[in-house]
Amino acid sequence: MPFLAGRDTRLHYEEAGEGSVVVLAHGGGGDLSQWRHQVPVLARRHRVIAFDARGHGQSTTGDAAFAMTEFAEDLAALLRHLGVRQAHLVGATLGGVAVLEFALAHPQVAQSVVLVSVAPDTTDEMRARFEASAEVVESGDLAGFAEGFVSFIFSEAYVTDHPDEVADFRTRLQQIDPAGYAQSIRALGNRADLSPRLPRLAIPALVVTGALDPIPTSAPGADLLMRALPRARAEVIADAAHLPHLERPEVFNRLALDFFAAAERGAA
Repeated sequence: MPFLAGRDTRLHYEEAGEGSVVVLAHGGGGDLSQWRHQVPVLARRHRVIAFDARGHGQSTTGDAAFAMTEFAEDLAALLRHLGVRQAHLVGATLGGVAVLEFALAHPQVAQSVVLVSVAPDTTDEMRARFEASAEVVESGDLAGFAEGFVSFIFSEAYVTDHPDEVADFRTRLQQIDPAGYAQSIRALGNRADLSPRLPRLAIPALVVTGALDPIPTSAPGADLLMRALPRARAEVIADAAHLPHLERPEVFNRLALDFFAAAERGAA
C-alpha cells in the first residue's frame, strides 16, 4: 500500500492504468474510494492517480491547523514524487477547491481541470454550516453526523435504489478522523475567494453539477466558475445531487473521457 511521507503528514495514494495522467481529488469527509466507479473506467485510457487528502482515509492529519493551500502543496509533492509533469486534474467539492489552488500555483502541470460541485468562494451561511459540522464531529457524535450528511447529500432516488452504496458511504463517515475532518472543513470555510485569480487559468475546464444538488453554493459557484475561467464549459447531470460522479457514474465517466480527449487534441 503506497504512501508518501510529507513535511507533516503521510499521504496514501493508489495508481492504475497507463497513458496521460488523471488525478482524482475526493470531497470532504470522503476518501479515494469515492472514485471507485471512475478509476477502472478511466484507467483503460489513462494513468489514474487517486489519493486520500490529509486528514482523510489512510492519510494522516498533521500536527497543526491547515489551510486549503496545504492540500494543493500535498498534491504538488505527490506528483513530484511520482514523476508527473502534466496531468488532468479532477476534484469534487473540497477536492475541487484544492485542485484550483494547485492549478493556480502550478499552471505548467495542470493540463485541464474537472470541477465537481465546486464554488470558488463561500458564504457566511456555508461557513456557519461548516463550523456546525466540525463541532458535531468533534463532540464524538459520528453516527449522528454521518446520518445527517447522508440524508442531505444524496438524491432520494439514489438512497432508495443504491442502499449498499449509501451504507458504505455512511460507514466511512462514521470512521473519519474528527480532527482531520474538522480542520479540513474549517479550511474550506475560511478559504480566500479564488474568483479574481481564475481568469489567468487559461486551460480547458469542465464544470459539473448535479441538477438536484441541495447545497446552496453549488449552482451559483458553477456560474462564477463559468464567468471567471476563460475556457470553461458546464455540464449539469440530471437525477443527481451533490456527488454526481457517485450517483450517475456512467454519465460522468463519458463526459470526463470525452473532455480529456478533446483537451489533448486542443479542441476543448
